[in-house]
Amino acid sequence: MKKQSPIYINNIRFYVCDYDKSNELNSIFLLPYDSRHDFCVNGHSAGIAVSTQFCNERQDKGVRRKVSYTLIDMTDRYEVAKKFVNVVIAKDYFLDVCISFPAEVSELAAGHTFKIVVCDENSTQTLAEGTIHLFDSTTPSSPDEWYEVIDGGIRPEWENRLYKMLNTVEAHEYRLQFNISPKFDDKRPAIMPELEVRLYYPNERFVKDYFVEPVCNNQENYDDNRWTVECPFMTFNDVDGVFYAELLCMEYPIAGIVFDTLSKQDVIGKWHGPEIQPLEEYSLDLATQKIDKYYPFRRKTETIKDDNSFDDAIDSFMASKNEEDCINEENSKKVNDNGDRPDAFLSLNHLTGLRSVKEKLAIYERVVRFNKMRADKGLPVSSTPLHAVFLGSPGTGKTTVAKMMGAMLHRAGVLSKGHVVIRERATLLGQNYNSEAEKTMAAIDAAQGGILFIDEAYQLYQPEDPRDPGKFVIETLLTTLADEKHRDWMLILAGYSDEMKQMFNMNPGFKSRIPDSNIYTFDDFTENELMEIAQNYLKSNNYTITSDAFEALAMRLKADYAQRDKTFGNARHVINLIQTEILPAMAVRVINEGLDDDVSLTEVRIADIPPCIFKSTTSPHTIGFMP
Repeated sequence: MKKQSPIYINNIRFYVCDYDKSNELNSIFLLPYDSRHDFCVNGHSAGIAVSTQFCNERQDKGVRRKVSYTLIDMTDRYEVAKKFVNVVIAKDYFLDVCISFPAEVSELAAGHTFKIVVCDENSTQTLAEGTIHLFDSTTPSSPDEWYEVIDGGIRPEWENRLYKMLNTVEAHEYRLQFNISPKFDDKRPAIMPELEVRLYYPNERFVKDYFVEPVCNNQENYDDNRWTVECPFMTFNDVDGVFYAELLCMEYPIAGIVFDTLSKQDVIGKWHGPEIQPLEEYSLDLATQKIDKYYPFRRKTETIKDDNSFDDAIDSFMASKNEEDCINEENSKKVNDNGDRPDAFLSLNHLTGLRSVKEKLAIYERVVRFNKMRADKGLPVSSTPLHAVFLGSPGTGKTTVAKMMGAMLHRAGVLSKGHVVIRERATLLGQNYNSEAEKTMAAIDAAQGGILFIDEAYQLYQPEDPRDPGKFVIETLLTTLADEKHRDWMLILAGYSDEMKQMFNMNPGFKSRIPDSNIYTFDDFTENELMEIAQNYLKSNNYTITSDAFEALAMRLKADYAQRDKTFGNARHVINLIQTEILPAMAVRVINEGLDDDVSLTEVRIADIPPCIFKSTTSPHTIGFMP
């Protein structure tokens, strides 16, 4: 009985390098691997590159295995080449391995099918197999001559009609559909080139690649010459908007359609003719301009909330001081003739919760002040690590504390300005692949003298997708962090704890530049702290609350807290509840009752508090439903 291998392969991907033959494939780790199986080859193809991710089955110790990669020509049925690699993995970890079969070894030939077999030589167990097909890039002259795109649209899962536009109000699965006709003058080839559907989500938040071979609509009569490509995708409330779907053949765009999931109404029909011409280069603005050309009045009349403005309002509230804090601040300003306060950190005491953050920042603030005092007297000062990581859920005050740190470091002379530049994945990725370095450097330049705050930074690290452009952002950040000449800025990486820790563990450069002392954990607020945030918000906006309304609000927040999940908004949830439910209910009650006295305009009553809600599964959206 063969011994089971302690390692397994999570994925195996390929890339046929279209470089000059003199290229030695020194950067095979950076090649844009993905799930494609079909490639064009020509006289300048440098070879076949293979990317594999090995995982360790063992939980208690590392492994060391000898692994072989065998390249087989399935068309001529012979073994082309074989390579060996020593795979060494620590416990609970994985390892990415990339190898290449140069063209002079692999004997690349158009029209041939190759198989790569990966085997654990110690146990003689096959770990993975993958197949690729090679097509001649000169016949036809370009991939767009393989197929003619007839039309396309969106098909709901529950019917066969195609739509140009949808009015979706909740999560559901749909299918992108392109109808095509192969351009073959003679007999249809045994292997049809696969096609890629590249779907750009609204606000450039996410790009989905989907590889599929076309399917004949009439399997009994291939002379029908009408084939279909479908790609499943999901819509969600937080990603609705203008989508762009591009159809590619071996990386060559042959069609592109735009559609809106926030349309006033469902539009039955198919995109065709000039409507399905691909964009020269994708951007949300260009996609929106294209759809506006055909349906300028498609959108709903309701305004869509600006998330950034809402977050800024929360930050402003959380950082606001009560009357006692303001008095203490004014008194502290009088202590020093030069105008510096002894408590230069703008006192965190008025912030709700954040005990562990306050304790660590109190130490950090005193170290900064201590170094400034030494520097003022001409004494040598040790370099204080600036860059930091903020771990926690949304709405726990991360951006608020970042702004306070900027002010403190500016006052201490560490940063020349102290401002905060906020970025996230969508605002750091470029329109062109590998242009992320330019946008990242632009963000760093904008943050000079202050803080570059990257929210949900873990989204930049996508280990399952070697082609993900987030890696270029990480590489640019690490390069700049290693440059000691750039000291007048601070990097703060923020996001959920588990995802951020995984990104840190897999990127040693961050760990070497950001010590554990600069990792801050922002815990979720407790039930009492959520209620305290609600009270402070109402008080700061000149509202009062009756005792029975107070109890009802406490019960509501207790129920929300008990049902919270990873995406729970904490302070954001509380303020959103007040702004979108409690105060509107109060306004309706006051106006309907014809009240205009000061008490009625400021007093929140039990009738204004929404009842406790309990999560449940909702039914799928039906086409044609209007909210």
